[in-house]
Amino acid sequence: MEETKDINIAMLIDVDNISSKYISSILSELSKYGKITIRHMYGDWTQDRLRSWMKCSAPYSLTPVMQPNNTPGKNSSDIGLIIDAMDILYTGDVQGFCIVSSDGDFNKLATRLREAGKVVIGMGEKKTPESFRQSCERFIFLDVIQNGDADDDEAAPAKKSANKAAKSRSKSTKSSRQRKQQAPVSLSAASEPAPSYEDDAYQGSENFLGFTPAESYEEEDESETGDSEGLFTDQKTIEDAIVKMITDNNAVGKETGLGEIGSRLVKIYPDFDIRNYQYSKLSEFLKDLPSLQVSNRDNSVWISLKATSDSDLEKEILSIFRRHDTNDMNIGQLKQELQEMNPNLDATIRKSGVTRFSVYLNRNIHSVEVNGRHVTLVK
Repeated sequence: MEETKDINIAMLIDVDNISSKYISSILSELSKYGKITIRHMYGDWTQDRLRSWMKCSAPYSLTPVMQPNNTPGKNSSDIGLIIDAMDILYTGDVQGFCIVSSDGDFNKLATRLREAGKVVIGMGEKKTPESFRQSCERFIFLDVIQNGDADDDEAAPAKKSANKAAKSRSKSTKSSRQRKQQAPVSLSAASEPAPSYEDDAYQGSENFLGFTPAESYEEEDESETGDSEGLFTDQKTIEDAIVKMITDNNAVGKETGLGEIGSRLVKIYPDFDIRNYQYSKLSEFLKDLPSLQVSNRDNSVWISLKATSDSDLEKEILSIFRRHDTNDMNIGQLKQELQEMNPNLDATIRKSGVTRFSVYLNRNIHSVEVNGRHVTLVK
């Protein structure tokens, strides 16, 4: 299958809805996915506020596309970008598109390009509407990766002054931020997006252009958004999805590797990126999820469900009996409700050295007794 690092990508920038301060991050990030053969930026270049973008044109080989804004309140850049994208789709030799905008109006365009079999990568700020983010095969938050780069770049005076206040508020997380590295990403041309995570297939394949940040071309820094909570898929939702993957694999006797989890998460949540949660490696992110256990074996990383202690499981069982106000329950019903409370039930049973729930109860849970299909509380 063709890999993304070999595909041609058309990069289309909506300058009305993105700051020029991100240009270095945009190009460096996109270099992981393929070769940028088309670099267009769309706007009304008669407007003074776009001068910083125009100054980026020559250093970064960007082609300005003039879109006169003849109607007040309307964004002419959107229309021009969409028309150009469709022209490129039918006449250009590209296998992927990168739409750079924080505007949600491009969700239908992204969907149409994907229907044509093209890779669609979106880039924008955290304020980008979910409709556009979910329409992309991969979405990258520029303000997240830009802030991560700034924390690591102690030699950039302009960045240091801009982020001084933010750094003083985040000393407790500084050490974790400093670990960040932009991991290599591989993505199949048709439908195999992958997040920035470490896996055997990706190690040693870093592909960075090493652009110098365009400090002198920056617009005035936009006001930082406050709390980003709720903008990303929350970690509990991610954890539940992983637990289901592992549970499904266990049902057919299959182990779950790190690479499978990474690629499947991006298919489910296009904006999933471990950097959103202040991690640089997927394995480290998974180690901090309470339900999961990460192990290294045979030069590979494997993910399994973490067993629950017998005492904690016993408390859960007793709570189920109390909820039903009974001393006797069907063993099937008890197991079903217990699994809903504790997805790691099967892992706990296997760790005890048995495979059957009834045997586990009799051996390890002393407050109950199993009689055929019934479980009874011991008085």
